[in-house]
Amino acid sequence: MYPTLDVTELDRLPREFFGGGRILPALVPACCVDMGLLATFQDHMQRAGETVQVHRMRYDRAYAFERIALGHSAADAVLRHVALMLFEIYQGGLLR
Repeated sequence: MYPTLDVTELDRLPREFFGGGRILPALVPACCVDMGLLATFQDHMQRAGETVQVHRMRYDRAYAFERIALGHSAADAVLRHVALMLFEIYQGGLLR
């Protein structure tokens, strides 16, 4: 008799959904994104007159990339640097 394996929602997704990457296209695991870095990003974005939903940054990659691009185009040098760091994390460069 073979043991049964638990099937998760991720197991039910088609392989094409993953796009060959190590991270789900729609998710960024909370353990992979430093909350302090997100808080710094949020603070500097607020100073630039923009809002950031930190919770959504953790789970919605499309939203995160839109906010990161906006932050990277700001005049604030610190905000641009933090945006670049977040971009690297979301692209998987710092997760490997």
